[in-house]
Amino acid sequence: MKERYERLSGGFHNEVFYDKNDNRIIRISANCKSAEEVHQELQWMDFLHRNGIPLSKPAQEIELDGGLVKAHFEFVRGNPVDVTNPAHWNERNFEQFGRILGRMHALSKEYRIENNRRPVWTKENPDVFGIKNDLAGWLEKEYDRLMEDLQPYKLSLDTFGLIHNDFHQGNFIVRENGEIVVIDFDECACNWFAQDLAVLFYHAYWQQDSFIGEAEAFSRRFMHHVFSGYQSETELHPDTIAQIPIFLKLREIFLYQLFRRKWDKAHLEDWQEYTLEDLKRKIKNREPYAGVEDFSAYL
Repeated sequence: MKERYERLSGGFHNEVFYDKNDNRIIRISANCKSAEEVHQELQWMDFLHRNGIPLSKPAQEIELDGGLVKAHFEFVRGNPVDVTNPAHWNERNFEQFGRILGRMHALSKEYRIENNRRPVWTKENPDVFGIKNDLAGWLEKEYDRLMEDLQPYKLSLDTFGLIHNDFHQGNFIVRENGEIVVIDFDECACNWFAQDLAVLFYHAYWQQDSFIGEAEAFSRRFMHHVFSGYQSETELHPDTIAQIPIFLKLREIFLYQLFRRKWDKAHLEDWQEYTLEDLKRKIKNREPYAGVEDFSAYL
């Protein structure tokens, strides 16, 4: 019986399996996710799919198993994005990343949720994901400062809505025909559009710098094509561009705290130890991520 299911990942939040008999993905969500919350994720994915977003199509039925929530998704044939493979990591695909994201944000502007159970960022509760609960001292102060930096911005349909919230190349599959398919909408939330753009750039730059180099020139090339693709689908509001550096620093804090919590501190590998020290230094010194303070230069 066990041979029917192939364990694909045991991530930070979910267990994911491939069902060989039914050729589908099974995701088992942690106890913190309610059935209603997962169902609204699947409804949004279905809406996006019906409106042209390439994604792993979900089944709308969910299963409850001892407090866990099981969801099922189409199995997408293809490969994870390989940043060292020029067939994956190229300007055409960078523009495709931006085009998909722009289309998603355009659709978000017209999508309405009844009795919303997904996380919602508000000025009264900017710490919607509870990150601050695990912070103390200097790290908490840096987090609070960044939250304050977001307060002056006006919430509007042009800058805010239901987003993927973890949109980066690690959550893309490349089909044989070159089409990019988006997966893992588990973290979707009502948040600033800049969050999606920041996360996309953060992980692209990180992988480029780690495996290829020439990161400074890459920043301009990557974001120019992402912005071009994005603007072919929807308006890129000046506030969204201005917020990207804030969300990049928030991503650093999120990852720093996540790694500290999940990694075995007594048995860190060299790259893990370096990553933690590097993140700590950059957060403390308030270094602009990738040295970029103004992303409007990449339009």
